[in-house]
Amino acid sequence: MPHTFLIAMSAGKQPALTFPPQCVCCGEPQACESTLRIDRLVMRGQRQTPLRLRYQVPHCNRCARSTRAVFLAGCIPFVLGGLLIGGAAFAWVALGASALGFDEVGRPVNANSLVLGAAAGLVVGILGGFVCEVIARLLLLPFFGRALLQAPLLAHQLLQDADHVAGLTAKLDAQASRLQLTFVNDAVADAFAAANPGVPGLNS
Repeated sequence: MPHTFLIAMSAGKQPALTFPPQCVCCGEPQACESTLRIDRLVMRGQRQTPLRLRYQVPHCNRCARSTRAVFLAGCIPFVLGGLLIGGAAFAWVALGASALGFDEVGRPVNANSLVLGAAAGLVVGILGGFVCEVIARLLLLPFFGRALLQAPLLAHQLLQDADHVAGLTAKLDAQASRLQLTFVNDAVADAFAAANPGVPGLNS
């Protein structure tokens, strides 16, 4: 059963966290590390500043390979589907808008058709990439099993400012004031809590 911690972000800085030397997914002794990363622009006063979180998460070799394989299983169909479907939508809308005379509206030599095509290509490309990733995951499910089910969709990670490695998902709340860590392994979650007794706002 997933176990979630909500960790306070002091002044928008990365919380100092200690991971026990065991795989965050299966609990076996650590053999390597995977990188958990979150990037977001946050408002600080009257301007936006970049917030970058980086954690080296302990993994066994098998779970580290699973993390890379699951990422590629979602990323490749999402990117290829987005480019192909988004590109087709861009061309169809841009050519259609140009044929309808949208470029003649406003100032001379406008590129309204290209703007409309780019907007349509972006939206349709994201939706197309999402659909392609879902189809690819369904086809690959017999080969990846639980690892594929536990990993959130790439589009969800991008929209929610989240990242996932085998056994652990991290994301920020809307105000970037708390970091949410969700462990799939209860024993590893308990070990993580024991290794971070002084972290402010760490709730089980």
